[in-house]
Amino acid sequence: MIDTFDPKGVVAPRPQHSEGMTLASGITMTPIGAVISDDLTFEDFEEGLKNCQVMANASLWTLGDILLYAEAKWGEKYAQAIELTKKSYATLSQAVRVSKSYPQDERLVDLSWSHHREAASIKDKDQRRQLLEQAAREGWSRDTMREMATDESKPKEEKPEKKCPSCGYVLKRSDLI
Repeated sequence: MIDTFDPKGVVAPRPQHSEGMTLASGITMTPIGAVISDDLTFEDFEEGLKNCQVMANASLWTLGDILLYAEAKWGEKYAQAIELTKKSYATLSQAVRVSKSYPQDERLVDLSWSHHREAASIKDKDQRRQLLEQAAREGWSRDTMREMATDESKPKEEKPEKKCPSCGYVLKRSDLI
């Protein structure tokens, strides 16, 4: 037994979990939550939080990749996947859609799975990649990515031609400069 911090603010003894994964010194992730040592440093807190986010992000990509593999090898088997993962059909199909949209070499490690999901509606891969790279550079939130991706996926309005009513000459932009 080790003393650990309880989220309710009480230091209480908890059993050590043999199934745990260390996220940082003093933080162990278990199937039911985190075991956090009472003497956790702020630096270890930051490392643990960062590693937890990496794991959460990786799990969505991994779920989609595993289901894509199974789909290719054995056909669509969502009933079994729902039973095994206890996740909804919508969650599983979304994981597959995002993984299918981004082969592993097109995924940006500096952005979350959710950022990629928001940009998946952009059909032009180069345009989508540029937007993802901009989001990573500028530190966009997922909500900002959603807003920008929505703007990018809308068809661009064509500006009407400017035509001379007398001679029919079509005015070009270079004529205006």
